[in-house]
Amino acid sequence: MSTEVPQSTIRISGPMTRGDLLLLLCWFADTNSVPEVRGIKGLSRLTRLSLILGDELGLRRTIQPFFEYHRTPSGGIASPEVWNELLALRAYQVLQPLPADEPTPPEEIEERRYLLEHHIPAHERSRYPMPAYFERDVLTNKGTFFAAKREDQTIQRWIKVFKTTAELNQLPLSDLTARALPLLGAHVAR
Repeated sequence: MSTEVPQSTIRISGPMTRGDLLLLLCWFADTNSVPEVRGIKGLSRLTRLSLILGDELGLRRTIQPFFEYHRTPSGGIASPEVWNELLALRAYQVLQPLPADEPTPPEEIEERRYLLEHHIPAHERSRYPMPAYFERDVLTNKGTFFAAKREDQTIQRWIKVFKTTAELNQLPLSDLTARALPLLGAHVAR
C-alpha cells in the first residue's frame, strides 16, 4: 500500500478502473431505488457488492489490478483495496459519507479491525479511520456526473448486472456474505 490515500482513478472513458466500479455500484444502488437516496451502507456491504458484481461482470480479468479479498477469522470478507479506493473516492469528492439510520453492525467493526491489524501497515493506520457512526456513502453532484458519463459507455449486459445493485443492497449483510463467500476462492489473496 502507498503512504497516502491517492486521488481516485475514475475515468469518463477507456478501460474501467476500480474507482469506476465502486462509483457505478453507488450510482446503480440509488438510480434503481428512486425516489430514495439510500447510498451503500458500510464498507462491508460495498466489499461484498464489489466481489459479487465484479465476478458476474468478469471485471477481475479486465480491471488490473483488481481488488484482493480476504476471509476474516469470523467468516466475513474484507479488502484493503476497497477501503483505500472508498477513501480516495471521498477525497476526490465524488462520494460523501452520511450517517446511516442504524447502529454499526458488528461485522463492519470486526472487518475494519482485521484490515487494520493484518493488512494496513502501522504507519498508515491513521489514514484509515474507524467511523464514529455507521456510514452510508452517497454520490455527490460531481460523482453523479462521472457515474452518468461512465454509464453511457457501459455495455447493456453490464447495465443489466449493475441494475441488480439496488436489490442486492437491500439484502441483509449475512445474505450478501453467503452469496459472496463461494466467490472468495477466486479472489482471495494468498
